[in-house]
Order: sequence, then structure tokens, then C-alpha cells
Amino acid sequence: MGNALQRWLDSHQLPAIAAAVLGVITTLSVLIVAVFFLIGKP
Repeated sequence: MGNALQRWLDSHQLPAIAAAVLGVITTLSVLIVAVFFLIGKP
């Protein structure tokens, strides 16, 4: 696992890492908003 991650980081560098981080943040934000919307619904 560690070696595969190291190879991926070496081959993709910063733009892909930034895109992955932004994608994770966006996905978590959408999920949190959706959950709160469903909980708050009467």
C-alpha cells in the first residue's frame, strides 16, 4: 500500500494531489449538507 501510494505521488505530483484534496472536501461538504437537510426535514 505504501509503495503504491509513493509511486502514485511520484507520477502525478502536485496538480493531481490538489485536485484529489478538493474533490474529497467537496464530496464531504455535499454529503454533510444533504444529511442535515434530510434530518431537518419535518
